[in-house]
Amino acid sequence: MKILIATSIYPPKIGGPSQYTKNLEKYLKEKGIENEVISYNNLNKYPQPLRFLFYCFLVLKRATDNDIIYAFNLISCGIPAYLASILFKKRFILRLGGDFLWERAVEEGRTKKPLKYYYQEPKTLKERFFTYLIKRILNGADKIIFTSNFLKEIYKEHFNIKEEKIAIIKNPFPEVRNSEHQSSDFSYQILYAGRIIKLKNLEILLYSFATAIEKIKRPFVLKIIGDGPEKNNLELKIKALGLESDVVIKKAISHQELLKEIEKSYFCVLPSLSEVSPNFVLECIKLKKPILLTKETGIYEDFKDYLIFIDPKDEKEIEEKILYLLDEDNYRDYLEKIKSINIDYSWDEAVKKHILLFKELLRN
Repeated sequence: MKILIATSIYPPKIGGPSQYTKNLEKYLKEKGIENEVISYNNLNKYPQPLRFLFYCFLVLKRATDNDIIYAFNLISCGIPAYLASILFKKRFILRLGGDFLWERAVEEGRTKKPLKYYYQEPKTLKERFFTYLIKRILNGADKIIFTSNFLKEIYKEHFNIKEEKIAIIKNPFPEVRNSEHQSSDFSYQILYAGRIIKLKNLEILLYSFATAIEKIKRPFVLKIIGDGPEKNNLELKIKALGLESDVVIKKAISHQELLKEIEKSYFCVLPSLSEVSPNFVLECIKLKKPILLTKETGIYEDFKDYLIFIDPKDEKEIEEKILYLLDEDNYRDYLEKIKSINIDYSWDEAVKKHILLFKELLRN
């Protein structure tokens, strides 16, 4: 059995999908499953659509030596994988940890709604074309892996996916221990880490933080770690709100450095319009670090009794939850809840689920 993994990014590129691909490659090999990874890492020097064409060529070239093509997104990886599966009669698996249409609509300013409400809106001609293309790719996949029931139910309703095509493999908890990343440099910082894009809802977070810090006496800092097209706009908003000494933006850092930043933070925050399966949250849970998390997420059902969720559109609620956690008694209570979360679901278990799925496909 040989698996070709088609992904957008791979280390040293930083991000959840990059780390996931690296771990999957590693654990499959440890289980005796041959695999190779194709990413866009070395193609970014080329303009689109040349970059996409080169990537298609690489996938088609390597497909003949593999039994299964496993694509990590719908369009940039899914299209080449779909074409290769047709041309060379290979099994095709699609993993969906996000939504192409909604993310594009948010970043282009066509919607400000969370993911589950976006599909209730009328679509443009361009969106209808991509909807048709997505349906073709989904129909062409032998198996579609979702990381949560949240996205699965949306896709079943709007893309008419058959239940027998669907598998759920949740993101495992990262392999870190608290003791490995303890820091004497504990600071009163609130941490956000991720892409600086519109769907992360960071402007609303700034407004909420600006009103919250007027009501507290301790010197808290909001640290934003990441890069993205909204960085300049965010910096302008920080100046407009007079938050230059209260909010700092740092460039993206390695995964190990990020874990240290989580460790030394007072608490973390992820106010996105929607999040399907955020690895940042799993890292916080594993490191027993409090986090405020958007309620529009695929992990809500798993952790609704343990984590504090926020309405991403409600600026006042986000402010209130920030102030709530700045109370020491509330903070201690939240820590105890997080410590009680079962974190046994590991990479070993997630990879075993993958292997069972691979074997099932090759038997049929």
